[in-house]
Amino acid sequence: MLFMVGVERPQCDGEAFGIIVPVFELLGYGCISAADTREAVLYSAKDAILEVAEEMLQGGHALDALDTGYQDLSRDYPDYDEWLALEVPVESLKGKQKRVNVTLSEPLLARIDAYVESRKSDYKDRSDFLAKAADTVMQQNKSV
Repeated sequence: MLFMVGVERPQCDGEAFGIIVPVFELLGYGCISAADTREAVLYSAKDAILEVAEEMLQGGHALDALDTGYQDLSRDYPDYDEWLALEVPVESLKGKQKRVNVTLSEPLLARIDAYVESRKSDYKDRSDFLAKAADTVMQQNKSV
């Protein structure tokens, strides 16, 4: 998955490079880090992304919400001098799938299956649709 990473250069000796990954703020998480050298920025950013993504998963959030692609965030975060697009394989963090038994009416099940079939590019299968639908509802009602 592609992440936009802001880098704030040190203003003087003894300061580190500041790192921010704003996309996590969409779900109420903060993802910041620091690196002592320019060479360590990418490693520190990747490590921070993986840690926060894992925390999100443990909190019951779907990682799909992080997939916002390339964006110019320089206006929203003027303190960061440079923006990098960093590919991080967060998909590998996904937890073990667990089978559950859900009771739905036949007409509703048929509607779900037809919907998924018509949108194969958005959903792998019925389970994927139900998981994403549930996550969407929970995100919309976060204050409840």
